Amino acid sequence: MHLRRVPALTAALAVALVFGLSACATSVTGKPLAAAGGGTGKTTSSKPPASSTKTSSPKTTEPTDEDSGAPDPKKPSGNVKITTKKKTEGYDDCALLTPEDVTAAVGAAKGGEPGCVQSTEEPYTVVLFMLSPLSYEGEPRTIEVGGNTAYEIRESGGDCTVLVMLTDDSSEVTPAFMASVTPIDEIDPCPVALKLATKGFEKIPNA
Repeated sequence: MHLRRVPALTAALAVALVFGLSACATSVTGKPLAAAGGGTGKTTSSKPPASSTKTSSPKTTEPTDEDSGAPDPKKPSGNVKITTKKKTEGYDDCALLTPEDVTAAVGAAKGGEPGCVQSTEEPYTVVLFMLSPLSYEGEPRTIEVGGNTAYEIRESGGDCTVLVMLTDDSSEVTPAFMASVTPIDEIDPCPVALKLATKGFEKIPNA
């Protein structure tokens, strides 16, 4: 690991511990309304690893009318395509992707511990995945994952996030599966985020 990366990784480790604690300490029932860094499924009692990290994540508060290009999470856009509806509760979203899944997606030599926040080495990356209300900052690129509308957001800080729509039910806050990648080493995080989002989407039970 190069010396120039030590401060970034150290800071990320500290922040990730907070994310991991908030993501995995609470069991939530009802509609999936995730706070920043928090999962929406029933979580396990295991503590998050100290090595898990995440330096930033998409905005998870509901967008306002001034949010440019962001769909209203309570009223999905008519352009949203849902080929396969997925369940939004009744499973542990922090267990959808294993360390092996993450390591394979990154192409890393070593993975971290299970949980919503995981890290890899060679290359060094940090990933965050969970169910989240559809909300984001920046200009999204509309793509498809598993036949459903998805949004790729390349953030100014270097992170990349992919949000996959799970349902078009306008009676609830529209949930999405989110996979976000923070590169510590110099890699393109968007292809990795897409692989993770696709793998997680495949593991979510059909509605």
